[in-house]
Order: sequence, then structure tokens, then C-alpha cells
Amino acid sequence: MTNRFAPIAIFTILAVFYSGCLTADLKELRISLKPDGKSGTGSIVFCRIHSEMSSDTANNTREDFNSLITEYYQGKKIDESLKGTHNIKKRLYLDGNDLMGEVTFEFNNVADLGFFQFNNSGPFMYYTLADGVFTSGQFEASNGSYGGEKMPIVFWDSSTRDFYLKISLASKESPHRSIIPLYKTWAAK
Repeated sequence: MTNRFAPIAIFTILAVFYSGCLTADLKELRISLKPDGKSGTGSIVFCRIHSEMSSDTANNTREDFNSLITEYYQGKKIDESLKGTHNIKKRLYLDGNDLMGEVTFEFNNVADLGFFQFNNSGPFMYYTLADGVFTSGQFEASNGSYGGEKMPIVFWDSSTRDFYLKISLASKESPHRSIIPLYKTWAAK
């Protein structure tokens, strides 16, 4: 496997979420393998995107929203960060009162996304402490078995074809500002 941690830094969209004050409460990763057991499709959903209030009390919501649109949604930062993927599609939408972001993609080899399988057999493994779009944040849930703090790896049976990983990004105690009014104005254009 070639530098398995480089693709984990895929779409340093988290840089968006951590440069300035833009963040999301959660991100959910879903990967589906095709019958070849290597290629497939994936999606990452960022749930409840908002602007976190900074300690200097400056209101950065407009700057955060503009960065989200120009650099990531319309720009190439996501595409450049999703090494080993193709057919990338991005979408922003409202789910009730929550702003959501979704990125879908296709890949030729799940190993390019940071998944590991020793000698192409045995359980699938994913290291959750790497800095990147799939893992930056706090592990919340998975359809695999999580090794815990001392072994921060998610394990899936070798027959698994659908992978799910949920990561918490924002502290529930952190005050935040909605960017939904900015999204509605932008979406109406």
C-alpha cells in the first residue's frame, strides 16, 4: 500500500472547518465496495454546518460561508485533496433546520482511502487518529468494532462490503452562529 495516510488527508475540508470558525457537529462516512472487493463508491456527509463563535467575539459567519462556497463547494480544494478518487460531486442542502454538506466519489482501490487489509485478506482496518477528512475529530460510532483509546482502529470482517464511520467534530458546549440565512440567500440566486 502506498503512503496510506496521504489519502486520509483527503479534502482537507476540515481545514475549512478549522481555519476560521466554520465547523460541523458530525461527519458520516459511508464506503461501498463493488464485487471486486477493492473499488467502489463513497460519501461523506457533514451534519449541522455552522460558524463557531471565536473567543474574540468577532462575527466571522460571512467569511466562513464565503470560504465554504468559493474554496470548497465551487473551488478545487476538495477535488485536490481526494487523491485516488474520481467523479467527485458536492452538494449543500437543508435537512430541516440543519445545513448539511455531502461529497460523493468513486475510487479504484479502498487502500487509497486509508483502509488496510493484511495480504488482501483478514479483517479490514482503519486507523482513526490520522489527521484527515475521515478521522479528524472524536470517534462516535461505526458498523465495525472499535478497538478503543489504546487501539484506535476500527475493524470490519473481511466479507464486509459496506462501511460506516461517524466522527464528532464540534463540542456540543461551544456556542455557534447559524449560516443558514446566508445559505438561503445564496441558494435563491
